[in-house]
Amino acid sequence: MDNDHQLRWYVAVVVVRARIDDEWHDDYLIDHQVRLVQASDAESAHRRALELGKAAEHSYENGDGASVRWEFVGLADLDEIQASAIDDGVEVYSWRARGHPEEAVVPKDKLAVFWLADNAHREVEDLLE
Repeated sequence: MDNDHQLRWYVAVVVVRARIDDEWHDDYLIDHQVRLVQASDAESAHRRALELGKAAEHSYENGDGASVRWEFVGLADLDEIQASAIDDGVEVYSWRARGHPEEAVVPKDKLAVFWLADNAHREVEDLLE
């Protein structure tokens, strides 16, 4: 198989927003989902990323009886991973910013994996207040 037809890894940043009871607000809860996509080229990766975004849409009734709908908005980014293999510790996505690096560091209890576990019992509305 030549290099033009080999599957490559891409990283897509999928953006979805939450709506409660079909109300529009200026201040949405926005979820940036970093997804790995395997495709033969950038166009195929883009199509797949859009499929994943559309598949992320879902609705449910929260504990207060309100209808919560997560809607796909679009892609924040799509980039090819330059690593030769996906393995432990490989860089899959990065961005650059100016400012004080200490301001970008988040305490352990605020990291998503720990914060989500600590707040799993709470309703979305409670978390937004």
